[in-house]
Amino acid sequence: MYHLITKTFVFAGLLLVLNQAVAASSSALYDVEALVVDESADIRWRVLKEGLDEVFIRISGDSIVMDKLKRPPASRYVKRYSYEPVADPVENEQGEVLGQRLKIQYNGSSMEKYLLDNGYPVWGEHRTDVVVWLAIRDGRNEYVLKDTDQSLIKTSADDALRRRGIPRRWPSYDKKDRKILKVADIRGGFKDPVSAASKRYSRGPALTGSLIWNGNKWQSSWSLLMAAGNRHWSIENADYEQLIDKAIDQAADAMGIIFAVKSNGSSQQMASLQLEVQAVDSIKKYRRLENYLRDLSAVAMVVPLKVNGQNAMFEITLRSSEEDFLNLIKNDAELIGAKPEIQDTTSVNEGTGITDVSVDITAAENSQGDGLLSSPPVAPSDEHSLEIIPQPTIYHYKLAH
Repeated sequence: MYHLITKTFVFAGLLLVLNQAVAASSSALYDVEALVVDESADIRWRVLKEGLDEVFIRISGDSIVMDKLKRPPASRYVKRYSYEPVADPVENEQGEVLGQRLKIQYNGSSMEKYLLDNGYPVWGEHRTDVVVWLAIRDGRNEYVLKDTDQSLIKTSADDALRRRGIPRRWPSYDKKDRKILKVADIRGGFKDPVSAASKRYSRGPALTGSLIWNGNKWQSSWSLLMAAGNRHWSIENADYEQLIDKAIDQAADAMGIIFAVKSNGSSQQMASLQLEVQAVDSIKKYRRLENYLRDLSAVAMVVPLKVNGQNAMFEITLRSSEEDFLNLIKNDAELIGAKPEIQDTTSVNEGTGITDVSVDITAAENSQGDGLLSSPPVAPSDEHSLEIIPQPTIYHYKLAH
């Protein structure tokens, strides 16, 4: 009776600019659309339930989460819905005309809280683009799908990626790409050439796929290349849409293991750390950096401590573990490890209320989380006191671009 479709500042300024936040919203993560026959209640409630499952799968990063999670009433999480006529109606398998589009918006924050309260991780709105390299052989034709191509296979891949809430980039696969990356590299999922070519489009994961039609069925091999490790799998199916759906589900589930994080619990249990980021030499870069940090699913709060025109220091309060936070940064590749800059003063920017926190780096450095780590020693509060006030760990990174 219906056909489900997925659809899909701040500057702590040197010149007394006020601290503001403009959140970049990925509201499509919580939106679902469906083509339906009419506006009847039976069809609507069925679609609301189907859509709820789809959004829970997106934000958990787990294709089978609804087999484990107690399903709440869909009505609890629907913010709004509406209908609009379809300009070019299609028919479903029963021959019924799907003349209406039902658009549903769910309450994403409440759904995320439901997952966390029940012990499940959440993959939040911040999602790095995945570069998709698909090499196709259908008979005598062999080609790599490009951003400008129109293809049924490409459309199926786009639909599956939207269904899982994964932003994607199709390559140009022009002379510049072909110089670095051969079709054989895509078919083999070879990390070095694929990663080198993918940097032109995104610093996040790369997904490669090889689809070959043997006359009876599609044979495919896939590779997901991430900083946390690589995954490889193969699928065969006579129906390319079913094959691609399964392949994208496996890729999304693998990314969910990395990017979905659990909550530490109450605010009293939240850990904190400090993050120094270098090469923040413009307001535009600062805004992008702060929004990036605020959008990370492991982060509960971001407080700017220092901005000096080149570097920015933040105190990060975590809703998850420090390991989760470092893992997200490593796999996003927006920041890269850097050596700490040696400083020895602490001051307050009058008029902004922002403390300049500068520390004397004397502790040994290590490469944990790909960001260099320093833990400054803290002196007792007075000569008679033996109490040492614990200080948050400081990690040092620089903007990748």
